Amino acid sequence: MSVKNIFTNSIKPALYLVPTPIGNIKDISSRAIEVLTEADIIASEDTRVTSDLLNKLGIKNKTLISCYSQNEKEKGKAIIEKIQKENLILAYCSDAGSPGISDPGGILCSLALEKDIAVIALPGPTAFVPALTVSGFDTSKFTFIGFLPIKDSAKEKMLKEYSSKDELLIVYEAPHRIKKTLETLKKVFGGERKIAISREISKRYENHIYGTLNEICAMEDFVEQGEFVIIIDKCQEKTLLDDEEILRLVKEKLEFGESLSQACRDIANEYDLPRNYVYKLCIKSKL
Repeated sequence: MSVKNIFTNSIKPALYLVPTPIGNIKDISSRAIEVLTEADIIASEDTRVTSDLLNKLGIKNKTLISCYSQNEKEKGKAIIEKIQKENLILAYCSDAGSPGISDPGGILCSLALEKDIAVIALPGPTAFVPALTVSGFDTSKFTFIGFLPIKDSAKEKMLKEYSSKDELLIVYEAPHRIKKTLETLKKVFGGERKIAISREISKRYENHIYGTLNEICAMEDFVEQGEFVIIIDKCQEKTLLDDEEILRLVKEKLEFGESLSQACRDIANEYDLPRNYVYKLCIKSKL
């Protein structure tokens, strides 16, 4: 166990996790600029991106070290050893947003804490926060998932674990996978589940889409550009279903390639129905 009292009125030797703009450079804080100016070393996810940011801010002659997901553990050890030995101020920046939030930075933080080096995280830009606040949903309870697995089977398995949760779900997705992921969401949560999608937050073409998965999956003018934040509404109170509605929901699952047995199991679990009843109803109706 350890207790660290951090006094941040002045810049002192420590690891500073510095958020960077996710689109609009005006979103960087004066405190972030101060830390970047005073830092002895700046480690970053991509030194080219950070160098461009520093040039725009008028910050010159800084030592930049590359530290990204694939080398963070190995490179991080050397960086932490150096700042500890020389009592340096280290700033860490990911390409955009807050380090450690679906970005590198978490391992570096752990390594610093292991060596009893103070870690100071500056508040700042994170894509899911503005997306959440404009979603229109009850934001009192939510789970941040971040990027989903790339493989369809792994993605579907993860989402099913959250399908009946009484809280919002927040996921990130890349433009080349967004359409496929929306179809997977529809398969897992059902076409009537409401979602809100935010794209290009704080940039010139920022936009937000609100609707059910059925409505959004059917959009013909859906723009597959930019990074996406998807807010999935919580599972609503379960209602009693008549046989016609049960059959409609099962058919929806079957259209996505699920077996009859699996579709009946999913609907039974989601609506607290006897599985045998759902299955026998489908057999009787010759689904």
